[in-house]
Amino acid sequence: MTLTETQNAEVIETMAAYGTAYRKKDKKTLSALFSPDISGFGSGPDEVIADHKDFIRQIKRDMSQATILLVEFSDRKISGEGRIAWATSTCTITFTVEGTKKQILRGRSTMVLRNTGSRWVIEQFHFSMPYGGQAEGQSFPGA
Repeated sequence: MTLTETQNAEVIETMAAYGTAYRKKDKKTLSALFSPDISGFGSGPDEVIADHKDFIRQIKRDMSQATILLVEFSDRKISGEGRIAWATSTCTITFTVEGTKKQILRGRSTMVLRNTGSRWVIEQFHFSMPYGGQAEGQSFPGA
């Protein structure tokens, strides 16, 4: 299933707006980009988002712990039907933590977005990083 070129561009624009707002620590824009019913997961074991309140708590925590220099979504695959889109991508987050050098998280992102009629909002979000204890070509650690 595919979206129109316009819809695809709008989804990419929404993803880019998320990255920019996250980098700028713009909680108001982030809040508007994410659905009131947002759910998802971050890369940490306690990063579980069950609703918008959890989302705001999580971004406040993120923003208090690091300076984000860049959020980039690449290798995107976007599909959808009607007012719903789903996107997978690689996600690179470049950041610093006070007193450290620049660091880079290379992860994976999935999003489900819904078109409200005037814009796309992110309904579901997941960011994860590949498990480091698993060898390439293996489906399970220790194999």
